[in-house]
Amino acid sequence: MPATDTTAVHARRSPRAILALTGLALTSLAVASFALVGCDGGTPPGTAATQPNPPAASGAPSASGATASKDVAIPSPTVFPGSTVKFPPLGTFVQGSRSSAFAPGKVYVFEFFSTTCGHCAEAFELLDGLIADYGPKGFEFISVTSEDENVVREWLAKPENTEVVKHGVALDPRSRAQNALQSGTFQVQTPRLFAVRDGIVLWFGHPELAADPFAQIAAGTWKPSDHVAEAVLNSKLAWARNEMTALETKCAQDGNWTPLLAFLDSMTRQLASKASTFEIQKFGTLIGPAGMPAEGYALGRELAKKYANDLQTLRSLARTTMNSPEVKERDFTFALEMVTAADTVGQQKDARAAELMALYHFSMGNREKALEHQQRAIELEQEGKNKARFLTLLEKYKKEEPKPVPYAPRPAKAPAASASAGK
Repeated sequence: MPATDTTAVHARRSPRAILALTGLALTSLAVASFALVGCDGGTPPGTAATQPNPPAASGAPSASGATASKDVAIPSPTVFPGSTVKFPPLGTFVQGSRSSAFAPGKVYVFEFFSTTCGHCAEAFELLDGLIADYGPKGFEFISVTSEDENVVREWLAKPENTEVVKHGVALDPRSRAQNALQSGTFQVQTPRLFAVRDGIVLWFGHPELAADPFAQIAAGTWKPSDHVAEAVLNSKLAWARNEMTALETKCAQDGNWTPLLAFLDSMTRQLASKASTFEIQKFGTLIGPAGMPAEGYALGRELAKKYANDLQTLRSLARTTMNSPEVKERDFTFALEMVTAADTVGQQKDARAAELMALYHFSMGNREKALEHQQRAIELEQEGKNKARFLTLLEKYKKEEPKPVPYAPRPAKAPAASASAGK
């Protein structure tokens, strides 16, 4: 599958390494058994005035030969801003007073998390700030996890967590609360916040995106209906990611990649505003696991023309060619064309384009040029984590023999042994 320039989001299950590089940010989503299941108490698809219908298919044949009449039906989410839900069926409250029903007018914020989730740990400070700002304004925060009670109590007892986690923490046996809220969005990710008032979903998303919605909710200016379209699109994209994960596994087992290619064509037509991500996914599949490099690079050149001014697409085409682990035939001439085009579109000021130029030269055996462009990437990059990653690559280029560098995910760390921590 193709590489991506997007940021990974944590999921409860580890994705396949190939999906860690896709242009749809597939890194954090695993196959979801809930893909076609509605939430407990959610509004059925099509019954709410704000429930949008899927875009009509064009009917034009795709490169794989599939037509709109064979498009895969994309289910509509049942949980979205403005939808109605019941109070999630929470289990034991290991901290805080038990809540089991919505108090009139109160905003409830449910945080789905895991004690082993690194992204959740990073978001603790954000959540703590939200609680400090909005707890006094009547917001009630409840963190929810499906983990074993002993594991959660042991985690809460650690001093570093005791100091930060002072709000309600509830268990979610058999993931019933998850099914009531998260599953209806097709996005089972952690950390994830859901703000609900009087049974109406106001907003959901990552804690780092909550500040503005919460401020508007507190001020009484937040209108869920204004945010339905974006939320529904994101949910449909999440459903597509889950389906792609399942198809990728099946196609790898069968050795027949036609179903995945046809699915990508169908998503390209139906989710037109995100067409490039599915087209890049198809490009990566063709030059990678499907073993059809001629067709793949032909598609890549079509995409390069179609998205000639799209910096992210040009970068993704280059990174997929040079970096995706399953590519058997790497067309470095094509990669250089894409990197050069990206650098031009970015006016030589885009750090990731510079970093890709360094990768190209290192792949071709030119250490001097690789170091020159990697240093340029470091100077251009403003974001701390990316700058640190670029510095690490600079040291790698200084020490290692210049050669092609397919992406190699870090091996998963073995969980620490614990007498009471059962998985």
